[in-house]
Amino acid sequence: MTPAPGTTRYLCPLECGWHHDVPPPSFDRIAELGATADPAARDIHEAISSVATRACLAEAEQTETALRDHLATHTTEQFVRVIHDLRVEVAALKASA
Repeated sequence: MTPAPGTTRYLCPLECGWHHDVPPPSFDRIAELGATADPAARDIHEAISSVATRACLAEAEQTETALRDHLATHTTEQFVRVIHDLRVEVAALKASA
């Protein structure tokens, strides 16, 4: 299924088919993330900046958690196999250049 326009899709580096979609920024998304203005903001510009920063950090934290949780489902052997295959591919590309 293709994600909505503006969505950022994080794919599993082991190519198992798993992905994590982050919807595009919106006022609704900021509210979902619970981002609020810093009460110490001195003006409207600082307040808006603090909301954007807090939303960005919350989104990054959710994405990292999703990625870590997923990667924990893979075995060490799967990681080693992918690393080996990538090294073989890089060597083949270097040899052909």
